[in-house]
Amino acid sequence: MFSLTLFIFLILQFGGACGCEDKPQVNTLAVVNGVKITKKELGSQTQSIVNQLQEEVIKARNAELDRQINSFLLEAEAKRRGVTSQQLLKLEVSDKVPEPTEEGAKAFYNERRERMPGDFKKVKAEIIALLKNEREKTETLKFAAQLRGAAVITVLVQDLTPPANPQELNRIFARVNDHNITSRDIEQSLAQLIYRVQQEVYAARKADLDLKINDMLLDDEARRQNTTPQAILAREVRGKMPVITDQQARTFYNENKDKFSKGFSEVKMEILQYLMDREQKRLTDALAAELRKNAAVQIYIFPPEQPKS
Repeated sequence: MFSLTLFIFLILQFGGACGCEDKPQVNTLAVVNGVKITKKELGSQTQSIVNQLQEEVIKARNAELDRQINSFLLEAEAKRRGVTSQQLLKLEVSDKVPEPTEEGAKAFYNERRERMPGDFKKVKAEIIALLKNEREKTETLKFAAQLRGAAVITVLVQDLTPPANPQELNRIFARVNDHNITSRDIEQSLAQLIYRVQQEVYAARKADLDLKINDMLLDDEARRQNTTPQAILAREVRGKMPVITDQQARTFYNENKDKFSKGFSEVKMEILQYLMDREQKRLTDALAAELRKNAAVQIYIFPPEQPKS
């Protein structure tokens, strides 16, 4: 049966501002032996990741407004007819969509054969499901337009912005007949998405920050020893790298056999490289931990708090 979730997410409009920082972000992210590391010192790749994540929230805010408009209209129409929302979707969407034929699925397969992962028999069921889903989307758009055409919808704010204070949660973003959709409705629905974005933003910044802290401490240690960072890395990491044997690679393959689609001989070099990289990371992390023992390091970014349900 066609899902309520798919119905209410179909019509999406994008825009707005993020408002997805967990708390006011300090400009100084860390202090290492008296030297500040600021937000602008993070790498461009990290900033790009953060921008992409925050753009996701910007887009989701207006999308959520349309989702709530569609949801309200669907539930109101279902109540008027004396059925559930799912029953109404079955009646107006699923029951109006013909089942795709094998001939139609085969034509779809032939047009895209070079991109298909297997022969037709293996992917036929997936293709039929995909074709049916696309037809249901088309029928849903028709039904959504029908419901919207019969309603009085007033969108009061075109580009939704996050609340600057608790009072702004009462802002009315849209009216659907006599029903108001407020900033509070939007933010409550997006709470888990915003939390997930906060987690990923924190992880990206923290990983970059840790690298910068480690580099600074390595430079300090090199100056103390009157040598170079490269020389320390050569001694403490590359010089301690163990030899990874074919037997170790085979053992790893056997322990993770369900994750490989090829035989051992075909993936042996990849496994050897993975094991070497893993060992190098272990030694690098151990060196960083040792350098931090005698350093004064204060970090001023923290993981986000789980939103209250």
